[in-house]
Amino acid sequence: MVNMRRLGQLLTVILVAASLSACAAKRESAMKDADAITQATEQGEFSQALTEAQALWQNRLDKNELKKCIDLMERAVKMPASDLTPEQRTEKLAETYEMLARAYYVFGDSHVRLESTDDGDKDEEMMKVFNMGVTAAEKAILLRDPAFAKAVTEKPNKWADAVAKADPKALPALYWYSTNLGKWALLEGIATILSRKDDIKATMEWALQNDPNFFYGAPYRYFGVYHTKVPIGGGDPPKSKVAFEKSLAIAPAYLATKVLMAESYAVLAGDRAMFDKLLQEVIAADPNALPEVAPENKLEQMKAKNLLKNADDLFY
Repeated sequence: MVNMRRLGQLLTVILVAASLSACAAKRESAMKDADAITQATEQGEFSQALTEAQALWQNRLDKNELKKCIDLMERAVKMPASDLTPEQRTEKLAETYEMLARAYYVFGDSHVRLESTDDGDKDEEMMKVFNMGVTAAEKAILLRDPAFAKAVTEKPNKWADAVAKADPKALPALYWYSTNLGKWALLEGIATILSRKDDIKATMEWALQNDPNFFYGAPYRYFGVYHTKVPIGGGDPPKSKVAFEKSLAIAPAYLATKVLMAESYAVLAGDRAMFDKLLQEVIAADPNALPEVAPENKLEQMKAKNLLKNADDLFY
């Protein structure tokens, strides 16, 4: 049974959003000048700095270590690379900007989110972090698929048409762009997310067609959440459940899927038993079952504990 009180509140948001459609926040795209993002303006060696940043990335469970990693990567992309050809440096730059976009997402969605601070201050910090994640991803997109970047900067209202023809090499960049943008837009306000939702949806549909297994079933995981957002995806619990189940079938040990399924699908469906079951499974899981994302899994276990602690505020 759908949580009707929650559904009613979300439907009210749609009516309010109709009067706010002209108020969507705008941001400057970083997909316009390839020369500006490939120039070496910092002292140091790119490859050496990147190696150090990758070592810090292994300690991303620690917020301070992740912040050091991000800061170093931001400097590294501006350093010369005497050991690489121009083509090799461009490839490494694209990879680093993709890694930066992912790092900003982890920093905002996990570390900042888990902090016990005033909600207003927390939201403001998350917005800044996700915005920086979008910028990093845009730079990766420009390097991966210059033709796509040119098309959407010249005609931003044609994003959905352009992304259908995007180079598959740009999938990681476009995915982290969409996830950071979605989080930023949701925090910015209902008008902003409504103005961006179609482009994000088109990007994730393209990702689903190109590689449904990408990042542990991420495209299906996105649609699991999407179909629970009334103003965005219509609030369709059955579709949400199917999408989450497909993501779990691809990567059952990636714990974020169950956390998202609990806090979005189970809450909208009013299924407290499923909510509790999913989160208890996350807490009891071995975070090292996927060693490459063990830090993210441990952060998801922290989220699961917080959600269980605050469950009465979600089911009322």
